[in-house]
Amino acid sequence: MADKVITFTDQEQMQVESIVIDKDGMEALRFLAGLLDRLKGHGSHACGPKPA
Repeated sequence: MADKVITFTDQEQMQVESIVIDKDGMEALRFLAGLLDRLKGHGSHACGPKPA
């Protein structure tokens, strides 16, 4: 499995800080759901991405 590097924008970093400070569980779940989408591999092959 390939290593993945996730970088956060300044806005995303501020969002994480806000979630931690506010202890906002629902916002944390939304943020993690978006993060998981970024972590998932995107299927592709030599001819390009898979059609939907």
